[in-house]
Amino acid sequence: MSQYQFRVYNRRHNSEITYTVTKTKTGWHIQHIAINGDSQPDGSPLFYENFNQDYINYPSGFGGFLESIWSALHSEELSTSDAQVRLQELADWVSACERTQPEWKGWNV
Repeated sequence: MSQYQFRVYNRRHNSEITYTVTKTKTGWHIQHIAINGDSQPDGSPLFYENFNQDYINYPSGFGGFLESIWSALHSEELSTSDAQVRLQELADWVSACERTQPEWKGWNV
């Protein structure tokens, strides 16, 4: 099974963090610092638990896109290298949400 890197900006740490993602028969195996394990094709629950722990904002369509990548890999319609590109495009979208959130004194700064 192929491992993929999901590099996303984290405002809390003011740097990029990397999740290691592996496609499984039933979804994804996600590895990060504290929250690791198997998730559904849409990333639930562990991608969201990791995002919430790191206070990362993400687009509401994240799960649908992630499931699309999983389905295309599962049906062998997508190569591992193309899957890595798509996963990073998805991570870049999450990073854009994280970077462009409003900064309000007393609320999040």
